[in-house]
Amino acid sequence: MNSVKPKFRDYKNSDYKCCEDLVNEAWQFDEIFKPRELSDIAKCMYTKGSVTGSNFRRVVEINGKVVGFIFGLNELSSKPRKGILFGLSILRRIFCVKEMRIREKIKLIKAINTHEINRSKIVDKRKSEIVLFVIDPAHQGIGNGKKLLSEFTTHCKNSGVKSIIVETNKLGASRFYEGVGFRHIGNFDSPLHEYATKGGQASMYEYRCE
Repeated sequence: MNSVKPKFRDYKNSDYKCCEDLVNEAWQFDEIFKPRELSDIAKCMYTKGSVTGSNFRRVVEINGKVVGFIFGLNELSSKPRKGILFGLSILRRIFCVKEMRIREKIKLIKAINTHEINRSKIVDKRKSEIVLFVIDPAHQGIGNGKKLLSEFTTHCKNSGVKSIIVETNKLGASRFYEGVGFRHIGNFDSPLHEYATKGGQASMYEYRCE
């Protein structure tokens, strides 16, 4: 266990590369998505897309290195920047990948769209949400994740938010969320989760702030 006291602070733009590396380590995008150009797009879509879509951003730092972060959306706080242009830039980058057949590109874009459609049948897109939450495995189990999560839930409670949702995978962090008070509210079919977990079930959880 690391004896250095972790530092919890607001996210800075200079933290982005560390956060993207943590995302890649957590989901192994360099192994799942080929060619490398497509992997870079996936990492950007998850990480930068989450930064853009959040209005609460906190990191935990140890020895000057970011080892975890939480990006969240508080529906009652100032709205984050619109993500339309970002979404269009991702589509353009996918179509520009030289080592992919057009059929594969269309399949991936349809998977992204299907994910959003199926998810919207369970939860409102405008609800407060944990958008992206990652802790380096070497620094898990010692309270870093729970501290970041507590900061976000407290922030939401103080704003008057009634509940917070999170999307996860039944094969992933579902036990963690159940252990800290989230309840399962539904599953949905997601080709994106199929890409990432090879059969994992996309699931939604909710935490009641009241």
